[in-house]
Amino acid sequence: MDPKQTAYAEQAFGEQAESLVMVKYESQQHALDFIWSVLGDGAAIGLINGPQGSGKSTVMRQFVSELPRDTAVAVIDGTRIKPRGLLSEVLARYGYAPDLQSTDELLQMITMFSTQQARTYQAPILMIDNADKMFPSAMRTLNELASLTEQDQPALRIILTSQRPLDGIIGPGSANAISNRSIETLSLEPMTRNEALVYLHARLEACGVGTPDSVFPGDLCDRLHAQSRGWPGHLNALALAVMSGSESPSGSSSVAAGHTGIRKHKLPQIIVSRDGQTIDEFAFNDKKVLIGRSEFADIVIEDEFCSKFHVLLLLYSDGLVLLDLNSVNGTTVNSVRVKSTLLLEDDVISLGHHRLKIVNAPVPDASVASRATIADTTRMKSLDDLRRKRAAQLRAVPSGSGTKA
Repeated sequence: MDPKQTAYAEQAFGEQAESLVMVKYESQQHALDFIWSVLGDGAAIGLINGPQGSGKSTVMRQFVSELPRDTAVAVIDGTRIKPRGLLSEVLARYGYAPDLQSTDELLQMITMFSTQQARTYQAPILMIDNADKMFPSAMRTLNELASLTEQDQPALRIILTSQRPLDGIIGPGSANAISNRSIETLSLEPMTRNEALVYLHARLEACGVGTPDSVFPGDLCDRLHAQSRGWPGHLNALALAVMSGSESPSGSSSVAAGHTGIRKHKLPQIIVSRDGQTIDEFAFNDKKVLIGRSEFADIVIEDEFCSKFHVLLLLYSDGLVLLDLNSVNGTTVNSVRVKSTLLLEDDVISLGHHRLKIVNAPVPDASVASRATIADTTRMKSLDDLRRKRAAQLRAVPSGSGTKA
């Protein structure tokens, strides 16, 4: 592989892509305009919704880069963050490193800082990425921050991003409602086919590629757009795979002869819905995925009829297996109650009021179900083992840290 092309690929589409290759498209520009509008008013909380890879984090970074240098702004990743971690990170982003132990002390310091800023200059900005992945206790702390006022005006201007609606968690109608602040919501949209072509070519040109259509001709751009569904994060990953000549993240077969790295079969995905509305999407990034109401689960289902540890999904090269973990209300797949079963494409798991649709399921081997049921039930031993395992994993992560969405 040409080292120069690999360098171009990383600069244009890698995780550390430089700001010089920032390419705005219509939905992203709408999101930036939305943030300016919400913060200009200050009374509302702005919420940007979009699936993983939709560019929510990029929008935040781009917005911050356009702010005056003296603006007090804190950008926090909310993934698995707890109250003390949230407050400590907010203060750190505002330039403070206090040696305080309690959340009350940290909250008091943020209150003093934000009210003083609001009184003398302008209210600080707080931006939380992946707000839907915060612990409920941290969300309650966020509600306290959002309730801070100075001269009857909010002392913090707040923007959140989420993969799902936050109705019932923050805002009117929730147990922790912020009665004096409305929630303004914007849903990101994917790129059109033409926008994807312009996006790919513009990024290459910005990195010094004089003839980007020789790298990504129009027909390949169309295929990349179709497989990524127009979402920039997925488009970047596919473009990087093509230019590096490596296999795509999905690990499936080539889309077009002569172009390596684009695959027909992706890793399984789980689309979560309630009352017919999609509320979240999860990529199957592990061989075992625990689903339940507990915060320790990989996929948290907030449903009174869902057990804390309800089902376990096990991914094999020749099949995807569901195991019910002795849940109180049981598990149904395609309206049939099951204890263990092979999951096929478009199967629907019912957990209380929620529906989990399986997408990109591997073609199964009939022997997988019995093999998985016996081996993994023995290996897991009991529900207590699962609880201890998840608790140990969380204790190993310092408060306030988390993985990227």
